Amino acid sequence: MLNRRVFSSAANSAQINVMLFGAPGVGKGTYSKLMEKEYDFKTFSMGEYFRALVKNPSTDPNDTFIIKLKQILSSGQLVDDQLVVDILRDVKKKPEYAKHMGIILDGVPRTVKQAQLLRDSGFKMDLIINFFNREDILLQKLMSRRVCPECGKNYNIADINTPDGYQMKPLLPKKKVDECDDHPGVKLVIREDDNEWVIRDRMKVYEQKTIPILEFYQRECKETKVVNFEAKKGVGDYPEVKKILKETLNI
Repeated sequence: MLNRRVFSSAANSAQINVMLFGAPGVGKGTYSKLMEKEYDFKTFSMGEYFRALVKNPSTDPNDTFIIKLKQILSSGQLVDDQLVVDILRDVKKKPEYAKHMGIILDGVPRTVKQAQLLRDSGFKMDLIINFFNREDILLQKLMSRRVCPECGKNYNIADINTPDGYQMKPLLPKKKVDECDDHPGVKLVIREDDNEWVIRDRMKVYEQKTIPILEFYQRECKETKVVNFEAKKGVGDYPEVKKILKETLNI
């Protein structure tokens, strides 16, 4: 059942803004889907937005922006800061997002400049959950990811169990091990950017350009609550994530 109680400390805000922060592969998409099932939140993933734009059959493949976007996505680099902010501000006005109690941001902002532009435009971040894993765990998870080429649904074949408490079972299709549950007959694929050299490059970009965002919000935005969380059990950690939401947002 959806929880539609209003965020008590957001009387002057139309929506709660929650950012799921963390390196690629840490599980932000999985947690956002669980949050959507329980609360009146809608997730916006900048990565999914751009991938859908590239795959849209009505998109001109010869458009210079689309060509450049494909290059950026395949290399793991970042899109122009102002463009990202403009897209997010436009998306929040759309009915499918504006009608919800809150919006979950996955993969945005990705640089301090984006965070500054959002703040200066009046976009207030209420809560940031900073999910983190060890680098070797992230690499194993990303290289084990499998995706439906039709709908983009993610699965994972990694079976992780380490002495220091990482316990993550494979997230496999329920029907056939190599086919999407929602699209029978469609074989799962490895995303183009889920190879080791791209993953390691994405991690470097994350370290250099994205981690300082936490410091920015902690230093410059006192109204933003930042919570660090080591996600060792995947979906098994959701009760703890839910506890964070309850305690910080009063929902």
